[in-house]
Amino acid sequence: MAGGLCFVGGVHAQYLRTSYFIEGSSARLQLNPALQPTRGFVNVPVLNCFVGASSNVLGITDIIKMLDSGQDVFPNDDLYNRLKDYTRFNVRANTDILSFGWYKGKGFWTASVRLRTDVSSSIPKTMFEYLRNISSLGVNSRSTGIASRAATFQRNISDMEFDITSFTELGVGYSRPINDKLTVGGRFNLLLGLSHTDVEVDNFSLNVEIPDDISQAYSYATSKSHVKTSMKGGGLTFSDVNDGSGNTLRQVDGYNFDMGGFGIAGTGVGIDLGATYKVMDNLTVSASLLDLGFIRWRSGVTTVASSDENAKVEINENNYLNYLRRDFMDLKRFNMFEDKNAVAAYTTKLSSTFLAAGEYTLMDDKLSLGAMYSVYFVQPKTLNELTFSATIHPKSWCDAALSYSPIQAGGKSFGMALKLGPVFFGTDYVYFGNNTSTANFYFGVSFPIGQKRPDSI
Repeated sequence: MAGGLCFVGGVHAQYLRTSYFIEGSSARLQLNPALQPTRGFVNVPVLNCFVGASSNVLGITDIIKMLDSGQDVFPNDDLYNRLKDYTRFNVRANTDILSFGWYKGKGFWTASVRLRTDVSSSIPKTMFEYLRNISSLGVNSRSTGIASRAATFQRNISDMEFDITSFTELGVGYSRPINDKLTVGGRFNLLLGLSHTDVEVDNFSLNVEIPDDISQAYSYATSKSHVKTSMKGGGLTFSDVNDGSGNTLRQVDGYNFDMGGFGIAGTGVGIDLGATYKVMDNLTVSASLLDLGFIRWRSGVTTVASSDENAKVEINENNYLNYLRRDFMDLKRFNMFEDKNAVAAYTTKLSSTFLAAGEYTLMDDKLSLGAMYSVYFVQPKTLNELTFSATIHPKSWCDAALSYSPIQAGGKSFGMALKLGPVFFGTDYVYFGNNTSTANFYFGVSFPIGQKRPDSI
């Protein structure tokens, strides 16, 4: 399954907050559909993308190594000492396949096609303790036995969650001034679900007593867990096993992508709403609510596997590698079997974002000072951020911004964004270290088209 996760690529905020007060940037429209740029635009396909990750404990380097089964980070004492009872991380990646906007009278229209991926996870500390014990044994997928020494440990792992969703978003947006002070906007998005995976481990108990001779081991495991995948052309893979009574069962052994059969696995809708209000000539406030919506996944592309919480599985020389591998995402250890009776269409909600901001302009709008509060309603825990920024507009082809977002970064970073002609790039988190717990980056190339905004002519 770790290999499948590499497809994601490699996010507290949904988009780049530092871009919010840069009028010449098309990126800010993704944060509030009521914001109107100075002119219509067309984004270069695929070259406009956003990627980011955040965690309450793990650094970006830690996450990459943990998902890569070839890298063993679990014996790392520094990482272990930083762990909390539950370690959470979120990843989000967005790519514009096609995006453009234009003025029609006082109204501004946008149309876009985006590929989006969201990942969220909550991992108990006991899972890391378990993997540390395994690492000390020196066992891997090529081992033919325990590393010539006995081992004894017990672990009880509960409430572990992992969720990944990938979908295409087809959006149409419109914004229009209601009067000299108020502008409102909205965007309707048709969502085409590509893949969804949900792993939940309610309880996993392990009792390991391994002498030097593996054939004399007395070890067992119990598990209450399930995994659900919806994907056309891939998903869970199974191997046939005998239950000891002559019955053949299909046990989960991995996760597979078959790009040749890749297609739509579900459909849904999403709505973005926004408004701006000019309190006085130099002061504007705004707010938006993004990603109100859902995806309905089809039963025909859904597979489900679950474990019997009452089943006590003996660990012996035939199956011990299922429980003693260091691969973090190996599903075999949870002893899950195909559950066709649980297969049905189901619905997942989008992770919504609320944003409120204020901007004060100076020096004939050449300089602006802004503040923003954002709430990202993501599982397993809502994320908040407060962002302060200063933006300069020296020329129509040049804009630059500096920002400070203290909550998720612990006050140890700053943000920056720069627009030079058609090229725009930026990040909300610039660190002086190399293993940061929150990071994002946006890059885009956009060209002006059509008429200018009526009040800017």
